[in-house]
Amino acid sequence: MAPEGVNSDWKTFISACFRRRLPPEKFLRLLHAIEAKDRTLGPAALARAVLDAGYRAEIADPRLPLYLEVLLDQEKIDVFSLLTVLRPSQPKDGAVLDTSLLETQDSAKPSVQAVTLPLLTRKIANGIIGGDSELFAFLKALLPWINHFPSSITLGFLVSATLGCTVAQEVLPGAKARSLTYPLLSLNPATYLHLLEFKALLGQSLTPLIGNLSQTNIQLAGALNYWQKHYQLHDELPTESMDLLGGVDLAALSFQDSVLDNEPINTRAGLYIYFNAMGNVPTLVTDVILASFDILANAMYRTESTQSITILRSFLVNKLPAFLSNYAAIIFLPLSIETCISQALLRVDPTAFPSFSQVFDLLGKNGMLLEARQEFLFACALHQLIPEGSIEGLLGDVPMQSLPASGRYVKNGLVAQCTANPARIEELVGELENMEGNAGEIAGALIEIITTLCSNNDTMTLKFICNSLIRRPATLNTFALFCSPQTLLQPLCHLLDDWQEHEDQAENQPVYDEFGSVLLLVSTIQHRFDLSLADLGVPGSGSFVSKYFRSACESHGVDKLPEHENELLGGWIRGLFETEGLNDDLMSTCKPAEFHLLVATLFDQSIKACQAKVLTLEILTGGFEYLLESFLLPSLTAGFTWFAHKLWETKGSTLYIDTLIPALSTLLRPSSMSPDSAAMHSAVLAIASEPLAEALTHTQRVHKLRVDIAPLLETLKPHMQKHRHDGAAYSELESWAATPSMGLQTALSNSIHGLLLWCLAEQSGATGSPPNYTHRLIRNCVQLLGAKRTLKVLVNELVGQIASGQGQNVDVLFDIIVTMIVAPQRNSTSQRLTLRDTLRTQFQEVGELSKTDADRARVVVRLHRRVEGYLATSTDDVGVGMGEARGIVLSNAEGLPTTDIDDVLAHTEERINSGDFLGGTMGDGLMALG
Repeated sequence: MAPEGVNSDWKTFISACFRRRLPPEKFLRLLHAIEAKDRTLGPAALARAVLDAGYRAEIADPRLPLYLEVLLDQEKIDVFSLLTVLRPSQPKDGAVLDTSLLETQDSAKPSVQAVTLPLLTRKIANGIIGGDSELFAFLKALLPWINHFPSSITLGFLVSATLGCTVAQEVLPGAKARSLTYPLLSLNPATYLHLLEFKALLGQSLTPLIGNLSQTNIQLAGALNYWQKHYQLHDELPTESMDLLGGVDLAALSFQDSVLDNEPINTRAGLYIYFNAMGNVPTLVTDVILASFDILANAMYRTESTQSITILRSFLVNKLPAFLSNYAAIIFLPLSIETCISQALLRVDPTAFPSFSQVFDLLGKNGMLLEARQEFLFACALHQLIPEGSIEGLLGDVPMQSLPASGRYVKNGLVAQCTANPARIEELVGELENMEGNAGEIAGALIEIITTLCSNNDTMTLKFICNSLIRRPATLNTFALFCSPQTLLQPLCHLLDDWQEHEDQAENQPVYDEFGSVLLLVSTIQHRFDLSLADLGVPGSGSFVSKYFRSACESHGVDKLPEHENELLGGWIRGLFETEGLNDDLMSTCKPAEFHLLVATLFDQSIKACQAKVLTLEILTGGFEYLLESFLLPSLTAGFTWFAHKLWETKGSTLYIDTLIPALSTLLRPSSMSPDSAAMHSAVLAIASEPLAEALTHTQRVHKLRVDIAPLLETLKPHMQKHRHDGAAYSELESWAATPSMGLQTALSNSIHGLLLWCLAEQSGATGSPPNYTHRLIRNCVQLLGAKRTLKVLVNELVGQIASGQGQNVDVLFDIIVTMIVAPQRNSTSQRLTLRDTLRTQFQEVGELSKTDADRARVVVRLHRRVEGYLATSTDDVGVGMGEARGIVLSNAEGLPTTDIDDVLAHTEERINSGDFLGGTMGDGLMALG
């Protein structure tokens, strides 16, 4: 529907500008041309028309702020009209609105207000308000915003910019110059009283805003506090002006201010939770070391997989010493980094990390951790944190190893070695798994080499690196300790999207070989770390990588294929199943990317041909054996997924299964393979084994008499659980759900009690094993129970502990629960409400809660303060001068979006699909978690 007062021509024109992606300059020229032919729109009508056209399907077009900016610069619209049009619908009873509406970082789909307010902030800070009438009109329009969003950081910057502009400094004088300031000399008494009344209203609105921001952005709160004092914006409000206040819940604010709290404390349990969630490190060296050993011990007690224990051990030995070296220089005498290490090792669980003299008593239970202490100490010595001679004293035993003979690696030196001798690359990939402290430099060198090879299109050397990493998939976990998977993936994805064949390449099989190796490594990383297309950073939906991960496993009817793809499909069918076999002519006409997108359709048509008796089963399976050659084998990643989908679709069709199972058996259980092909086959099965196993298990239940499915499941079993994700195993979920009383909720309460008791015992001087804890419990509670019910469990624990009268215990418990709430979540693209979102909502409703349950309301206030304070940027609480206040605004008002709208829409569609999946049935959720 066209905005009120805007005819259809204007609507069509503005919509067309957005749709055709016109630059702002061309948009403005066309606007002048339209105005010459038609009546000029008023500022409010034009602003509304542009906003409506630029914010469609809850997605803000990146050109929206650019168009608005040129309209503001040309005075086609003004800041007052734009702010008025942007104002959300008036809430009932003057309620406080959800602050996330104005914050871009709080939403995957920022609102039009969140996108536009930063533009207003920047323009006002740069002096777009030209007179006192314009200032008062804008401030009057701003008052309801402040009252309805009394804790918004984005709005805080806009208010600070407005109060700091030149006109405001002339019209809203401070106390010292009140009688001499120019504007007041010309004001009559009625106007002067109106100004005082307005300043009182503004001061009344600023007070709760400053109070809330002091919990989340102390620097911005300081700036606003400066302006409030500078202009003497008093809190006193004349009675007759109450209707302009906008309905702030003063009782709720008064209650929040009345709640007293203790100083927050940091506990070992809190750090333990944070490490368990993601592995980030705080600044306290002793606690960092101790928490790292605790996490490793917990993995052993929980009988985690060898893969999990290895990566935690690599963090302790390869990552932690390098991290500590950044802090060694700021630890001053009489303390030293060696002292911190010594204190931490004295508190390490001796059962999990025994000395060598205890090895014969405990061998077999924790053999993987036996050498962890000495590996850590030698890595510290390698990074010059401690002298090698002190290791024996710190270890309390004679060490059984020494520093690596090659010494400490330097990335640039390793790159030079590999450039001179490419065979050195293979050696370095193998050394990534060593527990010596050099893995960080090796990972950095390999990433630089891979990036250079991709830039230089040296696909032959790149193939050897990819194959080496594929043979050792555990090394990818080590890479992830030192860089994000995207850092490794992006040059590889770009290479696949823009694949260029070498002019001097006489044969095409090596091209397939090189392309397949790169693609298999990308697929392995994507699967291992459960990355979405957005995580991969793939540009748009038309690239090969985007198409491959979206639809490579989907087959298409031949009548729906373009003519060129039909010809390619026919060529591959003849090559696989006719006597002439595969030849170079076939591969010269079909690019590797085209082949990998055609594989699912190739399988589909081949199976159908066998069913129709066009191909015999023997010819079918014989032709599929070609796909086990190393240069074609990576195509089975999509192929096996296609098989899994088809197995789910077969239902009771025996005829289809009689063809499908033998064909799948040929590909799953080849009679013989070369070592290179066997390594690739294992990598493919690591990706496809879980969906295949689920589909085969389903088929086995439907066709109970078949005996040829069980061997296939046995073949897949060793390749299962080869990726890292947040989901709990089914057995883990089952054990939590079976907890007496309330299942998951009781399991969470028990886990919190265990952490509390462990922390209190540690404070009393006892050294014990860490409790059985995994952050998967809190994640899966949020996913299965919802954030509201999960938060209720956490708040109940605090309320109960306060009621018990154990003051010190309460502070410890607050630290544990706050850390559970703020601990990082790997799946950042989920649309679900987080614990923090839910806590923020309950905090906004605390006034009503205080009337019925004051104790719980106090806990909500304290918890909200600590969570927001924990996440806020740490800043010294110092006075902010006028220049500094303006600087705060200018430094936070940049960064308008420039992403193409097609990418935004594609990204959002994926997020919506992901959210729909997670919001499905309990059965679907369990399947996703498995």
